[in-house]
Amino acid sequence: MLFDIRPKRRRKDLYNFDEEYRKLTSSLGKPLIVVRGLRRTGKTSLILTALEESKVPYILFDLRGYYKSRKELYESLSRGITDFMRRSSLKKRVLDLLRSALMTLRGVSIHGVNVSLSWGRSRASLIDLFRGLDYFALKSGLKVIIVFDEVQKLSGPLKVEVCDAISYAFDYMEGLSFILSGSEMGVLYGLLNNPQSSLYGRAYIEVVTRRLMRDESLDFLRKGFSELGINVSDDELVYVVDKLNGIIGWLTYYGYLRSHGYVDVNEILKKAVEMAKQELMNFINYRVSRRYKLILKALAQGIKEWRELKRYIEKAEGREVSNRVIHDIIHQLIKHSIIDNELNFMDQVLREAALAL
Repeated sequence: MLFDIRPKRRRKDLYNFDEEYRKLTSSLGKPLIVVRGLRRTGKTSLILTALEESKVPYILFDLRGYYKSRKELYESLSRGITDFMRRSSLKKRVLDLLRSALMTLRGVSIHGVNVSLSWGRSRASLIDLFRGLDYFALKSGLKVIIVFDEVQKLSGPLKVEVCDAISYAFDYMEGLSFILSGSEMGVLYGLLNNPQSSLYGRAYIEVVTRRLMRDESLDFLRKGFSELGINVSDDELVYVVDKLNGIIGWLTYYGYLRSHGYVDVNEILKKAVEMAKQELMNFINYRVSRRYKLILKALAQGIKEWRELKRYIEKAEGREVSNRVIHDIIHQLIKHSIIDNELNFMDQVLREAALAL
């Protein structure tokens, strides 16, 4: 179903994106693939659909939360491997080979299909974990694809640890292939194109998701409602499309709520703004400076000229603020794909959310 708010896994449920789908499926098995695009433009759906339709073994590590500790990271790794064991269609002898490969690693325990990785001193390193998966891949004659979804969410030592392990596997483990996805382009490119990063210089295939064009957005909504046998006026669809600016995740969210009893369009849009506001608050709370909220509110009001922006902040705080502080915050907002280089919001729902901060 087009209006399923969960990530898509079947080609018939993935609207359009033919070129992106072909490029990704034809690249599966390459050492490193990067899937990038704005939030809610279908990256996870594209990846999962390509993997499921190609029937290749894959392990997905979901990093969409902010991981501050190794415990949180290793719990995510445990969930990813457990999910692979549970949904795998591999023959029993092949799964037994995987169990054997993992059980040779310290800090790994397996009960049935549940895999637990210790995160303390007895833990296996990520490189050791990848070695175990590579051994399994080579012995079974398979290529195992490892997906790090929203990899740019990692920071500090955890980011270094993951990048170092992927870099090592890129060089020495032929049985593994990696897909990295990211929506915060500046941060993602910092992992790939920064000479200080261990991934620097590694060749990768890039697949980019995009906004839908206006006519595509209308077509998507019409087809989604047609699937469900629901009639919605063109006036309403045009109104929604103009508000959601081609972001397929928001269009899907609207279609899902509209088909589940919500008839007030503005109420649906308000719920989307509230969701985006919570995401902005999570982003702000992770930062040291409290000025992010002020600058986001100013930009959402259309205050972009430097002097006006500086005056707005100083008036709110009742004291002078240095240009450097403002510049650093603007730079971070651009890096995290919240605004573009012209200081416009990349997502109009985020702009509405910033106004409500």
